[in-house]
Amino acid sequence: MRPDLRAYLLDDDGRRVFGPGPVDLLERVGELGSLRAAAIEMGMAYTKATRLVRDAERAFGLALTERTVGGSGGGGSQLTAEARELIERYRAFERTSRRALSASYETCFSGFVDAPRLGCVVMASGEGARFGGEPGGKLLAPLAGVPVLERTLAALPADLLDVVVVTRWDAVEALCERLGVRCVRAGGPLKSDTMRAGLEALGHRAGCLFVTGDQPLLREGSVRSLVSALTHEPTAIVRLAWQGRPANPVLWPSDTLGALAGLEGDAGGRVLLDGHSELMCRVRLVEATDEWELADVDTPDDLARLEGALADRT
Repeated sequence: MRPDLRAYLLDDDGRRVFGPGPVDLLERVGELGSLRAAAIEMGMAYTKATRLVRDAERAFGLALTERTVGGSGGGGSQLTAEARELIERYRAFERTSRRALSASYETCFSGFVDAPRLGCVVMASGEGARFGGEPGGKLLAPLAGVPVLERTLAALPADLLDVVVVTRWDAVEALCERLGVRCVRAGGPLKSDTMRAGLEALGHRAGCLFVTGDQPLLREGSVRSLVSALTHEPTAIVRLAWQGRPANPVLWPSDTLGALAGLEGDAGGRVLLDGHSELMCRVRLVEATDEWELADVDTPDDLARLEGALADRT
């Protein structure tokens, strides 16, 4: 399944004055040197071809063809400079519209019928030095008997997201293998290395959710709300929030993923937003069910607090 587009230009009264038919006709006039020959090649009556050209000329206030005299065919028609410019502008408008249509379709129908699902990169490469123990060990630490990372993954709906966990740690990879979750290795220790590896593994996507692996009280309902917000506004940058305070996860639309893949250093997507008002204007917040959804695990005390919050939930 794929989207289709017919780009028409309308006058002030809503009547079509230019579109796929007229532009094709003018291009053939340019190739054949004759309006009549162009009409014949298109299987169109000459009177209709003449009407299409005249209607467009009246709408734009420009002459689009001019007669040529003599020659072996006894004369014909050629395009004016204004007609050639009109064709060039219309084709550029058509290409741009098709790209926008394709991106919107991929986002609005992501995961529906045969449209690819959105991507999801789970960031699981940090050493967790403040937590102590083996590098990456906090992701395997039990929270009410279930590893932190496993609880985070449980909030990511498989019918909406294609998930890839990016890590540097054997134990995390082993957990993902047990859970049947795709896992790839980060190319380095920096956040940008993790993001880039995840995006490369996912390939082309209409959008990508970035989730920290140590956010174990995230709820599936909130993730579904993030996805719903993007599918209703395909250019939005959607963030989970609590009482208006933006946090993680963040769902980025397709036109930002190239910039995210090109980041360097240990800063995440926040650097794209800082000082870029045109992107900040696109941020939409989705309110979490409670503040604990936004909490991550940096220390053993954090884990203990989340244990208490989980008990209160239950």
